[in-house]
Amino acid sequence: MEHPLRHSSFARALSAIQEHQQGHHGWSILHAAIHHLHAAGHTHLHDILDACWMRRPHISDSHLITLVSIALREIVLKRPVGAIIFRPEYTTAERTAELATLLAEHRGELVDSICHHSNSFTGARRFIVPQLVIGAFASAHRLTDVRFLDLGTGLGILPRQLNQHKVFHRFAADLRWNGLRVGYREIPLSLRHGVDADPLPSLDWVRTCFGPSAYYEERFEELVWSLEQTAQLSDEITISALNILELDRLHDYIRLHRFNAITCSFVLYQYDEEIRHSIVATVVKALEQPGVLVSMEPSHDGLVRQGCRVEAYLAGGGQPVHLADVSDAHFIGRASWRRRGLETLRTSWRAR
Repeated sequence: MEHPLRHSSFARALSAIQEHQQGHHGWSILHAAIHHLHAAGHTHLHDILDACWMRRPHISDSHLITLVSIALREIVLKRPVGAIIFRPEYTTAERTAELATLLAEHRGELVDSICHHSNSFTGARRFIVPQLVIGAFASAHRLTDVRFLDLGTGLGILPRQLNQHKVFHRFAADLRWNGLRVGYREIPLSLRHGVDADPLPSLDWVRTCFGPSAYYEERFEELVWSLEQTAQLSDEITISALNILELDRLHDYIRLHRFNAITCSFVLYQYDEEIRHSIVATVVKALEQPGVLVSMEPSHDGLVRQGCRVEAYLAGGGQPVHLADVSDAHFIGRASWRRRGLETLRTSWRAR
């Protein structure tokens, strides 16, 4: 089945994403080749996209672009000759021709990979802000029992990193705060859970989600180091296969464990706007009171710019509170708290 409107939207997103300031660290030349084939009406590429939209109707353009790229990288890692699609020393024509061959030879494999996985990029530094926000939240409410859940947890690294001083101080040193500071506080954790869609990602899959560049090599090394540093906590973390699009199951899981602190890091952007709202509404309704959802998502829809926007939602509903902005979504560089957001949140905490 043809999806002409979605093809047009995909093409616009693909064009915009190539303008990212960081060049997407190794992905941009592949995106250019995909864009060239898509504009030319390449049959296999269009068929792959149509099949994915049939099976994943709520997927966002940006998520689909990342998954096409990751699925191709997975194939290339098994078939080195195809690696020229990531190599800048080859011409655009050479990369595009090789890409066309890969799409033709691996159409079914690509569709299956895209439809059964998510972009499981696992940033080792993204726990820094939840550590600060949830720590402050627990302190404000004098909580002695924080039951924590990470949505779209991937390998489950974020639940393991919380309260790990060595890991926090290594990465926090690279995040320069402008203006207000919120100090580190230990979180009185009694539960550490994470959920992700089945099949739960392996380290090998996560590896393919890191772009082919020196920048991403450093980020992956940080992830491996963090896994090693927190290995002793693995028995304390519960990772469950649960697709957050199954809203009734998500609601029941939250209520069953009475979670009062939940994070959602670079997960909502993967879906269309209606689904994003439905997920958030389900979570804040099910949260134990007092409770908080900390959401971290790209600053610009479609992954077209650097940065991350941090928002908080209180249990029971209400408008999101814009808490902070980070210049790089990998949590390196500058970060700034929103004074009004913090004051709004503190007022809400006191009122409750």
